[in-house]
Amino acid sequence: MNDVAFEQMRQGHWLMAACCALYLAWWAIFFWPKVGGTEAQGPLRTVGVVAILGAVVCGVWGATRTCGGAAALAPGGAPLGCTAGAVALYLVLLALTQRVWQRQPTTELVLFVAWLGMEALCALALGHAGHAGTAAVVALLAVVGFVVSLVCYVLYYRLAALPSFVDGCAPLALIGVVSVVIALCVPAVA
Repeated sequence: MNDVAFEQMRQGHWLMAACCALYLAWWAIFFWPKVGGTEAQGPLRTVGVVAILGAVVCGVWGATRTCGGAAALAPGGAPLGCTAGAVALYLVLLALTQRVWQRQPTTELVLFVAWLGMEALCALALGHAGHAGTAAVVALLAVVGFVVSLVCYVLYYRLAALPSFVDGCAPLALIGVVSVVIALCVPAVA
């Protein structure tokens, strides 16, 4: 049973890494014009649309695989607790980012808070399965990825064109790398 759950978590993280790579490609194609001054057209525009659709498929599939494997290993109430915690954190951050930092809400806030909830579930599952060291690595990487994402989210609209473009790329690249590292850290199937 653990082997199947670990494999699902590993596959899910590889899919999350692919999601980040495709999302980053879409970002580069559609948000570079803010810097470069020309809008993506023709085949490049088609590549961008295919990239974001691929990111959605990989992200949903990856989250489903990851959470399915983690839920099989986690203590009883962990999936519900991580979901409730993510929803509560989202609502608090939505209020804070709007009221304190005057940041208009976008989908990215939902995405990186949901990602944190998913990784918290993974850390709990790994710890419960007897892999405390791996659980600690996952938790640490998740906190770092989350903090960087939140800082970039708050700063995005305050930056000039090129810095805001880079600011949008940073969380995607970091979470993609974190997903690869976690995929490599999840215990191998015997």
